[in-house]
Amino acid sequence: MEGPITDGSGSASGPIAFIDRDGVLNYGRNGYVNHPHELKIIPGSGKAIARLRDKGYAVCVVTNQSPIMRQLWTVERLHTIHEELRKQLLEEDENAIIDVIMTCPHRTRDRCGCRKPWPGMLVQGNNLLRNERRINGRIDWAGTKPQPWHRLDAMIGDRKSDMGAGWAVGARTFEVSDRLGLPQVIERVLDDDDNGDFYDPMRW
Repeated sequence: MEGPITDGSGSASGPIAFIDRDGVLNYGRNGYVNHPHELKIIPGSGKAIARLRDKGYAVCVVTNQSPIMRQLWTVERLHTIHEELRKQLLEEDENAIIDVIMTCPHRTRDRCGCRKPWPGMLVQGNNLLRNERRINGRIDWAGTKPQPWHRLDAMIGDRKSDMGAGWAVGARTFEVSDRLGLPQVIERVLDDDDNGDFYDPMRW
């Protein structure tokens, strides 16, 4: 199966907030979020997304979901889970609109370019939202951080793999606790002078 799986559309004239899903917008679970009824957003996530949109950010969720390639559930199940995610966020704030959800369905051993820390989902999300045709280039993990597409682009996640994907495209990176999620860092993300958390890709 090729990836990532794309759900949604939109456009970005300003920065993009790339946001992990489990542990950032909703609570993660041992053994994955397997059904819509298992999904519960972290309180404040909807209001945080609305604030990003008010500041001119496009919102692109980027999530690794290997259960698809493990044949534990289908792409159709994935879409029902994401419908529930969008629904709960909008119930909290009517402006909590996600433009695009990018999902990598692969396992680590599949060696795809979209499973974080590889930045394929961010590249394709950028291309869709900004109508560009960038491709995954060679990443020098031991080199200097690349220049960002937009100086305020941000990657928010709860794992080092999220930070790696953000680093690989030059985005500001913000690491959160999986119990506090996006609301934990929303003030920082909205601060134009906050360059994000230091990340060393050679030590994750």
